[in-house]
Amino acid sequence: MTHHKVTQWIVITDLDGTLLNHHSYATDNALTAIRKLKMMNIPIIFNTSKTFDECKTLQEKLGINDSFIVENGSCIYIPKSQYPIIESSYESYSRDQYWGIILGKSHSDISDVLNTIDTPSSYYKLLSKCSIEEASKLTGLSLEQTKQAVLREFSEPLIWNSNEDNLKLFKKQLQDRNFNTLQGGRFLHVLGNCDKGIASITLKDITRKQKNTLETEIKTIILGDSQNDAAMLNVGDISIIVKSPSNNNLTKTVTPTIQTTLEAPDGWSQGINAAIIKAKDLQ
Repeated sequence: MTHHKVTQWIVITDLDGTLLNHHSYATDNALTAIRKLKMMNIPIIFNTSKTFDECKTLQEKLGINDSFIVENGSCIYIPKSQYPIIESSYESYSRDQYWGIILGKSHSDISDVLNTIDTPSSYYKLLSKCSIEEASKLTGLSLEQTKQAVLREFSEPLIWNSNEDNLKLFKKQLQDRNFNTLQGGRFLHVLGNCDKGIASITLKDITRKQKNTLETEIKTIILGDSQNDAAMLNVGDISIIVKSPSNNNLTKTVTPTIQTTLEAPDGWSQGINAAIIKAKDLQ
C-alpha cells in the first residue's frame, strides 16, 4: 500500500519592508491574509533582525503564536506549548514560554571580539552605547520601540564612520575569528557565523522531527525584500520578493517564484495569495 505524503506548509517572513511597510511600519492590510493562513493551520514564522521583545510585541498585535527567529538568524524561539520537548544539535535554553535554539554568538562574545581586534572604536558608533533618544533618531522608531530594539542578545548594530578600506579590514578581522557582518538598511550588524537561511533550514528540520513521521513533508513559503533576506529566499520552496525601496540588488542573487507589484503590507498579502494558488496541495 502506498502512502500519500501530507504536505505541511510553513510561512517564513522578514518584517521591515516585507510584512511591515518600509516607511510607516503599517500592517493592517496584511490581516486578512494572516487570518487565511491561520484557518489553513499554516504557521507564520518571523525571521528578522529584530529582537525577542520586538517580535513578541508584534506577535501579540497580530494574534500570532508561532516560532520566530531573531537577530538575523542568531536564535530560534519555539513555543513550549507546541513543542514540549526540544531536540536539536545546537545549544538550547529555556526562556519564558519558549525554547531558545542558539545559532549565533552572545552579545558579550561580540563585545569581547570588538575589544580584541585592532580596529579603533572611533571608526564606528555602537547602537548599544547610544542613549534611547539618540538610538530613536538613528532607527526612526518611537522611544518605546527603541527600548526593545536596543535589547540585543546575539548581535551588535553599528554605524560605520570610517572609509571603505578600513571597513574591509574590520570585516576580515571579524571573519578570521568566526564572526559575520551583515549590512542592513541603516546599520552594519556584527553577529556570529549564522544567517537567516541557516536558521530557516534548522527550523524546518526541527518541525519535521517534531512531526515524527515520514509521511509529512515540510515545505516553505519565504518572503523578503532586501539583500539581507537572500540566504533565506534561496532555500524556500516558494520564494517571494515583496516590492520595496530595499529591492535594489536582490534579483541579482535571488530568482523568486513570485515578485509582488505592491509594497508591504499589501504586497505581503498579494504574495501570500499568489503562493496559495501556486501550492495547489495547500488545500
